[in-house]
Amino acid sequence: MIQKYILSFDCGTTAVKAVLINFEGKVICNAKAEYSLIQLHPGWAEQNPEELWKAICKTSQNVITKASIKPDQIIGLIYAAPWKNIIPIDANGNVLRNSLIWMDARASAQAERLNQAAGFFVGTGQEYWPRLMWVKENEPEIWENAKVIMGLNTYFKWKTTGQIATEPSDDFFHSCNPSIQSDYDKIIHAAGLDEDLDKFPPMKLATEEVGKVTIQAAEEMGLVQGIPVFGGFGDLPAITIGTGCCQENMVHIYFGTSSWLVDIIRNREDIEAPQYFTFNSQYEGGLFALQTGCFAFDWAVEQFYHSERQILGGEVFDFVNKDIAGIPAGSDNLIATHWLNGELPPLSKNAKSVFFNVTSNHDRRHLVHAVMESICYTHRRYLEHYEKAAGKKLHSIRVVGGGAVSDLWMQMLSDVLQITVEVPESPRYTGAMGTYYCAMVGLGYIKDYNAVYDTVKIQRVFKPRNENAEIYDKLYKIYLELHPALHNLYGSINGVY
Repeated sequence: MIQKYILSFDCGTTAVKAVLINFEGKVICNAKAEYSLIQLHPGWAEQNPEELWKAICKTSQNVITKASIKPDQIIGLIYAAPWKNIIPIDANGNVLRNSLIWMDARASAQAERLNQAAGFFVGTGQEYWPRLMWVKENEPEIWENAKVIMGLNTYFKWKTTGQIATEPSDDFFHSCNPSIQSDYDKIIHAAGLDEDLDKFPPMKLATEEVGKVTIQAAEEMGLVQGIPVFGGFGDLPAITIGTGCCQENMVHIYFGTSSWLVDIIRNREDIEAPQYFTFNSQYEGGLFALQTGCFAFDWAVEQFYHSERQILGGEVFDFVNKDIAGIPAGSDNLIATHWLNGELPPLSKNAKSVFFNVTSNHDRRHLVHAVMESICYTHRRYLEHYEKAAGKKLHSIRVVGGGAVSDLWMQMLSDVLQITVEVPESPRYTGAMGTYYCAMVGLGYIKDYNAVYDTVKIQRVFKPRNENAEIYDKLYKIYLELHPALHNLYGSINGVY
């Protein structure tokens, strides 16, 4: 019997993985390509959509070659991509400017006006609608010529099928939830976007077929014409499904370029969270996000282990883990902050990284170790916020993403949080597995997501070590005091944005 496969594209902030998965849910092969992040000014973050599309095509061709399969063995294709990209396209299909990605925070002035006009807090200059206002006000010719403004998932589907449709997690104009739709209507009116609604795509569900691979896309991607392409979603719901934590009140943590804690809820009123996303027509996600997760760790490795990275390439991370293994909990009273690109409230976008309490006894191992601990401290802050809001105490939590590959980091996280950390098999492929399950529902081979939790196998378990609780309690409290102590200084040196 000829094997059939799902081709899943898991697009992160700085790289894409094309992952080939068989009908038994086994990852057969993958290919990865990186792309650049353009930061012209502090707080700005852009990418060239055409560069990202070329990365999609490259990984598609490579994964088929590596797996030694025929393109007609692929019977479904699906994308997961970061949300809140702004990609204006004209009537002739031309990209009019670089995409303003989710990290971009240039629209602080627009956000302040929007919050006042709406009568409630919509967001900072990084939020989606203020950035739309920025483009409309500062680039009126581009805005006028834009026939459609796409998100990244929508852009990839359009390039693949020629059809234009967004999906629930990346649609900020339409909602199946009347309460959320009411808020959207107020925000759209306050933002002055009422007359621009036709610029934004219609929505199809993540499991719906959007279209089929065109002749041109097939040539560029090394595929065959006619493969069904499904709606897919943003990386948040993709990874949520991939963890198996996709039922009400289930919680997980993700360690990727960015990082987050997510709780699945029925209504946004159920829990107070810094952000929310739409999971599907039934559920929402409470989002406790870090702008810089493994991005900060990668930066630290590049700065402090640059020579080794030049020689070892991707294997440098195993080298670093072994090198810092002897550093004690608390990094000998050294505290770092991971806020390289600023952070969301209750922190601030103009806050940047610091190393606090460095002495001559510290070396590069301590610095990297402290960066890793700082990400754990922020997750502890969010976990405590979640537990207080939810009125319950977690005893274990699933953790996925590239950072979850590190035993040292996962043990550190367990020690800082003082709860059990569970890491499923293949934590790097969680987003791809989430899209796989979505496509299988779309094809009719799986009824829904409810059975996913039990199919996800836990590979490693880390229990908190009581001997490290005291030092982490001490340093965590100091960590919480750093931003309030430095807030005015950040304003003085970086301005307010």
